[in-house]
Amino acid sequence: MAAAAGLLLAACSTEAPTAPAAGGGGETQGEDASGDEDMKIFMAPKFTGLAYFEVAREGGERAGEELGIEFEYIGSDKAEATEQIATLTNAIPQAPDALVVSAIDGDAVAPALKQARDAGIKVVTYDADAAVDARDLFVNQLSYELAASTMLDAALLNSPEGGLVAFISASPTAPNHTAHVRIMKELIDTDPKYSSLSYVDTVQFAGDDATKSQELALNLIQANPDLKVIISSSAVSAPAAQQAIINAGKSGEVFATGVALPSSVRDFIKDGHSTAFMMWDPAELGYIATVAAHQLVTGEITAEEGQMIDAGEAGTYEVLADGEVQYNKPLMFTADNIDDFDF
Repeated sequence: MAAAAGLLLAACSTEAPTAPAAGGGGETQGEDASGDEDMKIFMAPKFTGLAYFEVAREGGERAGEELGIEFEYIGSDKAEATEQIATLTNAIPQAPDALVVSAIDGDAVAPALKQARDAGIKVVTYDADAAVDARDLFVNQLSYELAASTMLDAALLNSPEGGLVAFISASPTAPNHTAHVRIMKELIDTDPKYSSLSYVDTVQFAGDDATKSQELALNLIQANPDLKVIISSSAVSAPAAQQAIINAGKSGEVFATGVALPSSVRDFIKDGHSTAFMMWDPAELGYIATVAAHQLVTGEITAEEGQMIDAGEAGTYEVLADGEVQYNKPLMFTADNIDDFDF
């Protein structure tokens, strides 16, 4: 539990920090930032309308304003790979300088992203990656290992004695969710810290749909009388699962945890239905991804391993192997701090 308690618990808001001046080297925006006023960066979430992506959008918009560039938020409100592919394909003739994309299906969207790169458009993925050769950089909210261990820490905060856990993911093609579950299973199997946990091997998929998530959670409760915790990487499924637990009259016996906006689980935590959920700051993630895209376009970075991305007050981040950039600022929401977060 000490590791969980030691996670970053500082207050966090949707207001992103200040970016370095456009053009680098301390230049001010405007005429000194040659050509930046004509730069266009498009952000494409998995789908629009989801609160998590709307918060990330705020960070991207803030970066766009500070850098003096045109920022557009594009996409469909349908959580389907074909819809995102159409969004990306239709964006290419509009000649943005960069695309910032959360891939709903990393392999399915790869051809469209490769087409964009062939057209000279820089591609940065955030939140959920695409095929490595289809983008320049991936701004990963947490390393998959850190995300997995943080979710298991949250599970143990909810159920200190351990017990049986089950997983709900968005889809079998969501690369981050798939990796999270795989690593959580490995940690339960091999790490003494999590030896009190066991798991239902079959993963459920809810497509980031609240109603489907509640149905799956109820099915898991009914099929597994010893179930203690439902874990989800989906900011939709985790709170929906907790609501299903309450509806089933199992509050205090079964718990949901995983990734969730604090606003979506505040009442659950304050009312004692749940002890802990986790996340990171989506606004800062969107901010950093947009700053990284800008720096790729200006040539300040080339996505070469070892280069540094200066995101001003948001921090400095190293480009790792395969163009991965790790944000790595987990937040654990508990009764002690849930009111400190406003997103």
